[in-house]
Amino acid sequence: MGTLYGAAAEFLRTRFGGELTESSDNPVVGTSASLLVASNPDRLLLQLINLSGNVIYIGLDETTSATKGIRLDSNGGGVSLSVEDDGMLTTRQWFALASGAGSQSYVLEMSRFISDEQLVTEEAE
Repeated sequence: MGTLYGAAAEFLRTRFGGELTESSDNPVVGTSASLLVASNPDRLLLQLINLSGNVIYIGLDETTSATKGIRLDSNGGGVSLSVEDDGMLTTRQWFALASGAGSQSYVLEMSRFISDEQLVTEEAE
């Protein structure tokens, strides 16, 4: 995880009222539904990408399946959720299963956190 810096981060800190952090992971998805991303009430952005040659399905609970889920096509299919466009869906836990075992995925998250220590920027002299 890393704290974000620069003009875009400053804009987002002001807009969302706190410090920002981003993290990424490469979870492997199997053929039965399992937790892909835990719930995070401070998550502002979530991107889920299918890096495998298999189809991956995502959904909000362990009943996610090929007939009850969002399809992420092979080799780069994905979904991007933002709190502004998708509301609370961004903060929810997400489950996944794939059409073949050992399916690689990529998860990118940006979250807000309240910090006791504020970042200091240099003032113009």
